[in-house]
Amino acid sequence: MTAESADFRKTKIAVLDFQLQGEGFETKDMGVIVAEWFITALVKAGRFEVIERGLLKKLLDEQKLSMSGIVDASTATQIGKFLGVKTIISGSVMKLQNVIEINARIIDVETASIIAAENVKSSTAVRLQDLVVQMSEKIIKNFPLEGYIVNRTGSRVTIDLGRMAGVKDDMEFSVYKEGKVIKHPKTGAVIDVQRIETGKIKIISIRDKVAEAEILKEESPGSISYGQLVSSILGNLQPVLQSAPSTDRDLQRALSSGRSSNRGDSPNDVISMLKSSSMSDKEKGAKIAAKQYRNDTRILDVVNEELLKSYNSSADDRDFVDAMAWLCNALGASGQSKYISTLETVSNNALNRKLKKYALKNQRRLR
Repeated sequence: MTAESADFRKTKIAVLDFQLQGEGFETKDMGVIVAEWFITALVKAGRFEVIERGLLKKLLDEQKLSMSGIVDASTATQIGKFLGVKTIISGSVMKLQNVIEINARIIDVETASIIAAENVKSSTAVRLQDLVVQMSEKIIKNFPLEGYIVNRTGSRVTIDLGRMAGVKDDMEFSVYKEGKVIKHPKTGAVIDVQRIETGKIKIISIRDKVAEAEILKEESPGSISYGQLVSSILGNLQPVLQSAPSTDRDLQRALSSGRSSNRGDSPNDVISMLKSSSMSDKEKGAKIAAKQYRNDTRILDVVNEELLKSYNSSADDRDFVDAMAWLCNALGASGQSKYISTLETVSNNALNRKLKKYALKNQRRLR
């Protein structure tokens, strides 16, 4: 491999108009405007090829498909086939009393599955575009830049990603070497290769197709070497408001004014759900843990225990994988670095590819 041969291909995606939910928006075209803001933010990142909105509308009109709203995974597959995109982003903007919430779903066209869901919320005093920028950063986090080390000299390395791939000054990357080959226990087919982290690097200079970085950390002297994989690390997102917790209370107050609240689940109830043999109960318990008990160590330890105990029990069952993915989300939402090792174990060894992605995504949230 040489620097000259590096040929980064941008991820091709389409952003649909966002669906409006609630009243009091400045214009009925706000869903269109939000989609345009997303497109601009993603293009600026430099690593995406985004379908131009005019072309997207023309193609969807020809196929008699909707430009707006939240599409299901099967419809996304139809759209992807004639657009030639790998990923569809759809979502909604909800306005309820004094709270605005933006939700987005990232749909993999090839597998017709939702690979991630992100949301941000804040008070209406904050400009909506600021929320879109924060959401775009969350979405970008689901598409890490990956390349290889093509040279090492002393404490510096060169990678085969540059300005054309979206590399920015001071961007940090984790470095991995290949570990054991992971095979399916029944078919014997190779389904993945274990990644073993060897260190971290930070970009100091960028050219079109390559970038130079300094080594920030090595697991052992010389452990970072030619040919190893690098994967970008997105820093912690800055909250839109200093008083972010109050917006959670505002949203809960707004929701409870229209219907009864679901916050009656006690810690013991949640633990019972997490330990249940029912995957729907386990998933429900994990969702509640991620949203309401992210600082409760007792509940999080049960989440950790259930994930380690079960993550490879039934790799092909969709309900099982969804429940395990939410256990990963609950650990990622905790902010506690002690759960990194569990998520790393799952991301390296899980037999299901979707579960590996969720484990890796939440592992990065805790670093």
